[in-house]
Formats: sequence, C-alpha cells, structure tokens
Amino acid sequence: MSEKQAKHVLDRVVARAPKLTAAQFCKELAYQEKACAYTRKQADAFCLKPGAKPRVLRSVVVRNTEESAGGRVLEIEGRTAGGQRYVSEFFVTAPGGTPRASVAVYWSGAGLADSPLGKDNKVLPQSECGHRARS
Repeated sequence: MSEKQAKHVLDRVVARAPKLTAAQFCKELAYQEKACAYTRKQADAFCLKPGAKPRVLRSVVVRNTEESAGGRVLEIEGRTAGGQRYVSEFFVTAPGGTPRASVAVYWSGAGLADSPLGKDNKVLPQSECGHRARS
C-alpha cells in the first residue's frame, strides 16, 4: 500500500470524526472494531476529542506476518480539541483490497504493539475531563 493511499484513508477518517459518536466512529471507520473500541474507551476516559487535522511525520510499510495483515503505518502529530499535543500511529490495512483504518481513533496517542517506528515515538495527551485538584 502506498503512502498516498494511507493518507487518503486518514483524510477520510479525520473528515468524519466530528460528525459521529465514538461508537459509530469505530463501527463505521475501523477495520478492527474491538481494538478501536478499546482505544476509544481510553480517549473517552480522558475526555479527549479530535482537534484540527493532524500532520503526517513519517510512514513505514508493515509486512504481512502469520499473526497479522500488513499495510502502512503513518506517524501523525496533532492537537486534541482541548489543545494537547499527541503523536499517534495510524495503521492502514487493506482487507479484501480496500484500504481501511485498522484502529481509527487517531487522537489518543496510541500505537502498534510492535511498531516499526520504535517504542518511544508516541506522545499521550493528559486528561481533559476538568477534574479539580483536591485541597
């Protein structure tokens, strides 16, 4: 899969993100709906919402293995709606030949378990839930 195809999937997901509930987001846009639901719950627990379109820092091909399908991972950087910086990995696969987001929640700072981009490239935003400090 080309970088252009993966960026096209990212653009499609980013355009739909503000128009859907989190549950719809995972159901309609993610190939791995269960993994998306887990990442969505992490984002929901921190009250994180997507901000403006992220930028792509770099991309790498992910080869097929016996355990998982290959595709392309985009390292993306952006800001949540609350203004916090994140760096996430956006993995695109092509089940049946159609490129799709593996886990579509791109604003959580999440990444692949065995990332070809390395272990320390992710930036996780902090909670935006508005918790007050205890006195």
